[in-house]
Amino acid sequence: MTEDRTYIQDYIETKSDYAAKMIVEKYQKFVYLTIYRILENSEDTKDVTQEVFIKALDSLSKFRGDSSLKTWLYRIAVNMANNSLRKKKFKNFFSLSGDDNLHDLQDGVPNPETEFTNKELQIQFMKAINRLPQKQRETFALRYFEEMPYSEISEILGVSVGALKANYFHAIKKLALYLEKYIYLEKKNIEDE
Repeated sequence: MTEDRTYIQDYIETKSDYAAKMIVEKYQKFVYLTIYRILENSEDTKDVTQEVFIKALDSLSKFRGDSSLKTWLYRIAVNMANNSLRKKKFKNFFSLSGDDNLHDLQDGVPNPETEFTNKELQIQFMKAINRLPQKQRETFALRYFEEMPYSEISEILGVSVGALKANYFHAIKKLALYLEKYIYLEKKNIEDE
């Protein structure tokens, strides 16, 4: 730990390449394996590992030492891996490749009308999420995209589990209502044409 403190102090004061190299070498395997357990893809894991160390070194002056450097790096790695996973899930959620209903059965080519509707729904879904109050938006994102248990979300947001469940329930109701109105209006527009 004192060795870590020396490298941390040296990097903060002089931006020493040697200190950065020593920190990366010591924790690279740990960070890589932590991220790999979440992403389960070596290429994505390499990219996120690199991003973790860039972020950590940029933020090293903010490291208070309340926990070990390893614990601090772990938190950064998990957050960045979950963000990467969430982005990937979101892209896959609206992707055409995994849904046979979105392809023309005769030649396997995506149906342009369905592709447009899918992209439009994605935009409306994001607008709906952005319209949620902050606590509901955070709770929804952590629970839905990152599939975190309420107990973990409670630690992150500093809110009771009961309040989180209420936030999630209200977020789902608001999103469903917003998207239901959007789909109704789209169907009405099509019928009117």
